[in-house]
Amino acid sequence: MCIPDAEIQHVNPTTQVALYSICDEICTNIQNIKWNIYRGQLNLSSTFIKWNLFDQMNLYENLWFFGRHNSNFTAINELFLTNKEIIYWRFEVVYTFPSETSTSALDFIINQPPRNGSCDINPQSGTTTTLFRVKCLHWYDNDDIRDYSLYGLLKFINNKRSFLFH
Repeated sequence: MCIPDAEIQHVNPTTQVALYSICDEICTNIQNIKWNIYRGQLNLSSTFIKWNLFDQMNLYENLWFFGRHNSNFTAINELFLTNKEIIYWRFEVVYTFPSETSTSALDFIINQPPRNGSCDINPQSGTTTTLFRVKCLHWYDNDDIRDYSLYGLLKFINNKRSFLFH
């Protein structure tokens, strides 16, 4: 998917996050497992991220969030798509034992789409045997562009399969 940073993982906003935690020491007395989500805000005077608890987890449990009290946790893409203004996210798991609490967290940044480019497709429609020329120029992405995906629409026109690009 995306190339990891040393401390922050990149995630595309159209994908879900599925996380798994495991207790690696004496874990027979686990009383509770709980996942928390934090939204981050970059302090403009430094590279410090301030983390605030995402306070809508209870509201969206079993809608956006699954497995909140298990070792397997999933947050679907609605979290990111509905909160487009938030680009920093922290997912934290908290294990509670009779005499102690243990936490671990993983930080994510929403991968930003490429910008300032254009693509030209010639011809814009044809049959399955038509040779299409696709030329994309001047795209810029902070994380580098790894590949391109091209989507077309297959339609039947006069009983012939045709591809249309827009």
